[in-house]
Amino acid sequence: MDASIGQHETATDETLAQVLGARARRTPVDRLVLDIAGGVLIGSAAIWARPLGWFPLLAAAICFSSYGCWAFAERHLSATADPLTHERGWQFARGAAAFIGLAAFVTLLFALLGVALGPIKS
Repeated sequence: MDASIGQHETATDETLAQVLGARARRTPVDRLVLDIAGGVLIGSAAIWARPLGWFPLLAAAICFSSYGCWAFAERHLSATADPLTHERGWQFARGAAAFIGLAAFVTLLFALLGVALGPIKS
């Protein structure tokens, strides 16, 4: 069996945004809908139930939803041939989703670090 099947070869000078953009354009729309809906559903359940470790769970759910929204905007912008057709709104949506997703990812990292370290007493 060929080991290269299903793998994306990246150039060494590609940025994270280029890699994620290429992945967003290859991802089926139903998978993006699942990312958004699943993130909203799990995030809502985490806020409502507040289980142990709900905050990192909420941050991870926001990451998934933000990626789905960003990917929708990225797909729309890459498919638009006419640059004057509502492009600013899609650019704003893409930037807002990227900002929210990055903030949620940093929050997730710090929340997991807090869980791993536990309470610190001085």
